[in-house]
Amino acid sequence: MKRKKLLKTLAAFLNGEGRQERQHRDDLETLLAKLKKKEVELEERLRAEKNARKKERLGKELEIVKAQHAKGAETLQELKEP
Repeated sequence: MKRKKLLKTLAAFLNGEGRQERQHRDDLETLLAKLKKKEVELEERLRAEKNARKKERLGKELEIVKAQHAKGAETLQELKEP
């Protein structure tokens, strides 16, 4: 790493810059894990459900959770890129 880039990185670390971004990425990763867990749970409930109306409602909820997870994953990828 060149000296200027190293000094810039060190200054950013000492000034707290990037700390909020790092915290935001960590929070987003935690949220994505929770969404994935909810997605798996909904898929299991959907497979086990017999009632057509409940099945339809669970299917819609599952679609929403999948969309939220995809959007969050995309945002996280953008945050990780330099």
